[in-house]
Amino acid sequence: MNKIYLMSITKRVDGQECEQQVKEKVFVKKSKLKEYLKKEGYCRESKNQYVRISAEAMYVVEIEKVKVK
Repeated sequence: MNKIYLMSITKRVDGQECEQQVKEKVFVKKSKLKEYLKKEGYCRESKNQYVRISAEAMYVVEIEKVKVK
């Protein structure tokens, strides 16, 4: 049984309650996922959630581990 990591990024704009789905990515190795998050400047918020705050928006990453047979 293999595992993949599904990462989805959501953009939240300050002053608005709407959210926008920015992109989704799939990683085979957890180390590659963590390397990508570190390179992009995301900080860990909880177990499966990372956050990056910029001047115009807040980006929230949610990670889901999927087991594939």
